[in-house]
Amino acid sequence: MITKIIMPKLGETMEEGEIIQWLKKEEDEIKEGEPLLEVATDKANMEIEALTSGFLRKIIAREGKIVPVTQTIAFIADSMEEEIPEEKEETAGKREKGAIKKAIIEEKKEVSEISKAPEISRPIKASPLAKKLAKQHKIDLATIEGRGPGGRILKEDVLRAVEQAAEQKEVPQKKEVSLSRAEKVMIRRMEKSKREIPHFYLTVEVDFSAAMKMRHDLLAKFEEEKGIHLTYTDLLIKSCGRALNKMPRVNSTFEEGKVISHLKIDVGLAVAREKGLIVPAIRDVDKKDLFQIARDRNELIRKANEDKLSLEDLEGAGFTLSNLGMLGIKGAAVIINPPQASILAVGEIKKRAVVLGEKIESRPIMEMTLSCDHRVIDGYLGAKFLQEIKQGLEKPCLLD
Repeated sequence: MITKIIMPKLGETMEEGEIIQWLKKEEDEIKEGEPLLEVATDKANMEIEALTSGFLRKIIAREGKIVPVTQTIAFIADSMEEEIPEEKEETAGKREKGAIKKAIIEEKKEVSEISKAPEISRPIKASPLAKKLAKQHKIDLATIEGRGPGGRILKEDVLRAVEQAAEQKEVPQKKEVSLSRAEKVMIRRMEKSKREIPHFYLTVEVDFSAAMKMRHDLLAKFEEEKGIHLTYTDLLIKSCGRALNKMPRVNSTFEEGKVISHLKIDVGLAVAREKGLIVPAIRDVDKKDLFQIARDRNELIRKANEDKLSLEDLEGAGFTLSNLGMLGIKGAAVIINPPQASILAVGEIKKRAVVLGEKIESRPIMEMTLSCDHRVIDGYLGAKFLQEIKQGLEKPCLLD
């Protein structure tokens, strides 16, 4: 019996996967449940297990190939005597040949169009010495602007061109940067988000005095008893969870023209790393205390930096928090991560002069900007939601 191995759909948004590494080679015996290959999705690298036992008879998609979901990538057979269906391999071959043929036709078309383009020439005036120098240094006289009488190219013009060419060789003007698969996916998603989602932005300032005092009072206890470092991000996550619980409409995604309201309150946290930005989800933040949130945040950041996040860590959140304060950013209006309907960006906490009654006091102030999808959240709801987060931070006793 011949069994097809297909590119599995490993996530909600996955449309294709890249073959990173085959963990077995052709003719190897395979047992059901054994790791077979490693695939890069739009969110993480995943090991794919064999769904049946047998022999790996034929690999169709080699390492480095990007394959649409459900497309055949290999065949497993019960024995080495069974023949692989010829039509399956021919189909794959025809697709590849078709792509090559199309590329050749396009290339020939471009060459043909270029060859048909009318040539525009102009007489080049240059002194004999200028012509000689240009020939020695392989400089095209047509690229030089003559500064002599009537536009005549002189010796000095050629020497200047030689000098400029030398400088350009010494200092590269451009450098191509290879993009990782994760970066390419992020680019496509952000382009799609900005193009299709009607964004609007709301900004509010938060007096962080009470939140800073609460963190200071709990810091020693957390580190001594729990071994966990409490951060302002943990307070922000908890406050977001409280606000999402009070306003479930915000905890939604927009998918295929429908608003999908999430019953669980999971907050995605934007984490910067060398391989690019990634957004793991902290689960059930409305039901967890600050210690549990701090522990989960710490663990997810560790896994993100070690490239050990699973798809379960990355999917399901209906809302995202991006804390840019540690980078000294005052505030930012960031792009929504689809299919989510909102994202909160927070800036640095900085002392500012604040009028309180008849007095002016110095208070630690933080700026928060909520980006909203107007198809899901209107201005009033977005403003009320932002005020709830602000209230939770200015009166942190509400977070218990």
